[in-house]
Amino acid sequence: MAAALTPGLVRHTSIDERSAAFLALGLIRGTGDPVAVLTTSGSAVAHLLPACSEADLGGLPLILLTADRPPHRKHCGANQTAPQEEFLLACVRRMVQLPLPGTTAFPGERVQEALAAARGPHHHGGVQAPGPTHMNQPFEEPLHTNKAQLQSVQRQWLAQQARWVKPVITQPLADCPPPPLDWDQPGLIVAGPYRGQDLATYQQHMAQLVGRTGWPVLADPCSGLRGLGDLPVVSGYDLLLTAPRRLPIPNQVLRLGPCSPSRWLSAWLEKTTAVQVQVCEQDQRLWDPLGRINWRSGQGLAALVAQLGPGQPSEAALALQQRWRHRQHRLQQWLDHQLEASPITEPWLAWAISRWLDQQPPTTVLLANSSPVRDWESFAQPRCPHHVTCFRGVSGIDGTLSLASGLAMAAGPSRRTVLVSGDLALLHDSNGWLWRRQLQASDANLLVVLIANGGGGIFEQLPIRNEAFSMEELFTMPQSVDQLALAAAHGVPGHTLNQPRQLAWALGQGSRQAQSHGMALLHCPTHARRDHQQRQRLRAAWLTQDAAPLETGATLGQGDESTSTPSPPRTCPARNQ
Repeated sequence: MAAALTPGLVRHTSIDERSAAFLALGLIRGTGDPVAVLTTSGSAVAHLLPACSEADLGGLPLILLTADRPPHRKHCGANQTAPQEEFLLACVRRMVQLPLPGTTAFPGERVQEALAAARGPHHHGGVQAPGPTHMNQPFEEPLHTNKAQLQSVQRQWLAQQARWVKPVITQPLADCPPPPLDWDQPGLIVAGPYRGQDLATYQQHMAQLVGRTGWPVLADPCSGLRGLGDLPVVSGYDLLLTAPRRLPIPNQVLRLGPCSPSRWLSAWLEKTTAVQVQVCEQDQRLWDPLGRINWRSGQGLAALVAQLGPGQPSEAALALQQRWRHRQHRLQQWLDHQLEASPITEPWLAWAISRWLDQQPPTTVLLANSSPVRDWESFAQPRCPHHVTCFRGVSGIDGTLSLASGLAMAAGPSRRTVLVSGDLALLHDSNGWLWRRQLQASDANLLVVLIANGGGGIFEQLPIRNEAFSMEELFTMPQSVDQLALAAAHGVPGHTLNQPRQLAWALGQGSRQAQSHGMALLHCPTHARRDHQQRQRLRAAWLTQDAAPLETGATLGQGDESTSTPSPPRTCPARNQ
């Protein structure tokens, strides 16, 4: 009721606290602003833990406001009591236990400190990165009050709020020491998933950095850099690094943000003798599971660019950039040639959907964890920029549909949102379909592209099949659920993709249905083992093709070897960015 009486708040209601918390993360990622989740007491608070954990590692300012029973009702068997003030301690930046209303003055300064800690980073203690905060408010009975009393509290709140001074803690850019990099020598930039709050400024800083150094950029699908025509972006590194000895490798590498999920990139970064410098966006934590960082900073790319100084890229740096770009162009042509006649597979869907997006207005794309984000990294070769994102803090499949719904609400009616998800991830958050009505009411839209491969297809990529146990029982766990019927039960229209040539029509039809109903489902049946075999064939064929003329390539589908000519590069339609 207090939220309803507070001006300026946009409210979303849910029957599922877990789903609500993940919706909040989608809203945070989409808007850059903190979002609060309000719950009742007891097990409701426990349902916040999965999203709280993702917010912690993902650096997302999630505010958790939980109601509680009074302290004297705890540990005596009273109804709906639990040690909920301890449930989220491992993940939050601050935990504030508020007093019973009326027993003492409201601790406004402590609340403001907790909110500031969520925005982070701070250097006065605690984790030095944005993240979740928890405020637990006990209430004594009677819990209900009248309108006059609520309005009186509201007037007191507004008057007190005007007197509070929000603490602002900043660190000058000049405090960042210079990294052990030589800007006048060849180098390489490895850009991981973007976790900042201002992508447009980040892209401008990247253009400044590349303009000064000439270094090529190995860009993760969620880096916010793929498809930018003014940057020397290499999006095919996952396949190119299958044979790293054939690539020009400099003696210095600048890593931006955390690592991508590519095992080939990680293996190369772990083995290379190059100096490795890491810069994260407002996150002072160590993101170096490979143990290869020689110098790091959490102050962001802006602080680094401020130290560049005047100059032009060296001839050697430009020569290295040209060689990487040539390999990228060669790979892009080869993948077009290989996949244009493929059946419906997971690698083909990543390639084909990114091609379809090249002809579409700006779109927000969420890649679910497990196979979708990895296939996009390997096989999607976008020629136009879109907002592609993922939630790989904990790399789980929790809350996938609710995360996408939050992104769609943040995008609003002017921008479409697409979720690419596997079947288990979608089923794991089936309550996310309940957001359809609120999406429809706000004129937002979400198209869900479901890769229905019969369970946890990612486990087919691991060498664990053994006759001694059931792969299906222990790992892939296929579920006999009609996903189209489940969506329809929530008022979500959908249809099945039966032929590869229908994809453009199916995506267009699904987008129109989503605009009318808030959500729509495109069901894409594939076969996990066949999909993995195609990945293996593509990677093996590239090793051979890398040193051979393009004309000798064979199309890799279900084992057939039909040949065709590479498709010409597509141009992006004119539109506002």
